Amino acid sequence: MNSPQKGIKSPAALRALGVVLVVLGGALMGGMAVLSWVMYGVISNNDPRASTKFTGSDSDMMFMFAVFALVFFIGLTAFTAGLWQVIFGRRNLILVWTMLALGGIFFLVGTAVRYMQ
Repeated sequence: MNSPQKGIKSPAALRALGVVLVVLGGALMGGMAVLSWVMYGVISNNDPRASTKFTGSDSDMMFMFAVFALVFFIGLTAFTAGLWQVIFGRRNLILVWTMLALGGIFFLVGTAVRYMQ
């Protein structure tokens, strides 16, 4: 009796996990798009009576949008990897490593900012 190797997933299981990646990646992309739009509205608001104002510098604004873009690209990579899995029933290692690299960059930037304060 042949038993399946441990750690090897069937194409059906990979497709199901791909659907999860598509949903999570889409949520990240949508969330970052909405957050960017809201922050753009806050930054561009010149009304002195507004209850919410951006008080940071130009470099603060650029850093904030760079972080938003990094998270958006993590979501885009997850969405693309999930779509690949749904279509082909297998992983694309280039996309997996790209997602891990982007996550590592996010972690390193967060750690650096934390220790710079």
